[in-house]
Amino acid sequence: MKRVAVLDHGMGNLRSVAKALEAAGASVTVTAAAAEIRKTDALCVPGQGIFGRCVENLDASGNGDLIASWIAAERPYLGICLGMQILFDRSDENDAKGLAILPGEVRRLPPILTVPHIGWNEVGDTHYYFDHSYGVHPANDSIVAGWCKHGDRFAAVVRTRSVFAVQFHPEKSGAAGIDLLKGWIR
Repeated sequence: MKRVAVLDHGMGNLRSVAKALEAAGASVTVTAAAAEIRKTDALCVPGQGIFGRCVENLDASGNGDLIASWIAAERPYLGICLGMQILFDRSDENDAKGLAILPGEVRRLPPILTVPHIGWNEVGDTHYYFDHSYGVHPANDSIVAGWCKHGDRFAAVVRTRSVFAVQFHPEKSGAAGIDLLKGWIR
């Protein structure tokens, strides 16, 4: 069984992410302790929260560096929503700087449709549950494994080396979300 650390960065839906990963077959530890995280096989950074505050919390705890070194060592990383967005250079949300692990930016969704984007939307042939006001626009489209559109096209799934990150919430996406998590755990 794969041991997964769910990073407690001071915000987010930690317990529902942990339960979904457990349902997908992982042994889960929810923690902010770097020593505990390093003992696991994979790292999940969950969503929900404010981009700038999340990056500040990660910097203050040293876990921003932990994420960067984790990914540099090509250890499995799952980013969910905010956990995907913080990997990029910057966000329109308070014009905050990200961890700059992946080139690109996070832009506010246009107010053409309802923002925040809450509800089900299609990625490929599958529907997932979204809850966000900002979308990722990578500098290199080749890392995008799935797109979504809500007033504007944005990256719904990015995959590069050991990084797998999604804008939607697999933990709130029923069987489709659990299937996606099972695939990541394998």
